[in-house]
Amino acid sequence: MKSAMNGSRLASHWKGIRSMRHPHDFSINEILASNWDKRLADDIAAELELASGEPRTSIPEIRRFFAIKSCRNLLGRLESARNGKLSFSALRAVATEMRRFAVEHPGLAAATFRAPVTECPEWRRAYQELQEFMVAVFADCNLYGQTGDDALHILRCLARGFALHEFMGSFSHTYPYDEAYELALDVFIAGLRVEYKC
Repeated sequence: MKSAMNGSRLASHWKGIRSMRHPHDFSINEILASNWDKRLADDIAAELELASGEPRTSIPEIRRFFAIKSCRNLLGRLESARNGKLSFSALRAVATEMRRFAVEHPGLAAATFRAPVTECPEWRRAYQELQEFMVAVFADCNLYGQTGDDALHILRCLARGFALHEFMGSFSHTYPYDEAYELALDVFIAGLRVEYKC
């Protein structure tokens, strides 16, 4: 029964796509007068509905979906990066993977780095699992409590900031972003060692 319903939704979805005008058919005035953010959100909601078989018609629902998905995806990648490593070697590997994720998936990364904004147990659980993993990484470097939290906030800003600069092409093309980030991690880790005697 559910398969038949999904098939009906899919047929309806493609019918709607075929009836849409080509972007070149829109005038500049129409484009400027339209709420394209809303159109994009509606399109994503339609895709999610087709994939899940459940209606997702609001922007908060879409935000929750992507936040949960991105937290789980990032956690899996960070666990793989940390595997077999200890202390600051593990921290460096995790920090490197965090930036790589932000560069590859800017939208998902933005959702991941943001704390849950609604009372959604699944979202809070996914975010908490990621938070607990990072707390354990810093604890392995003898950074606990508020000290570890501060270090995590700095690392998130570092990874996200570098990703944003890479998107915008802020650096000279002759200066590799990978090398710049590795240098930033050297300074970050050295600062932690000196400041907190670890």
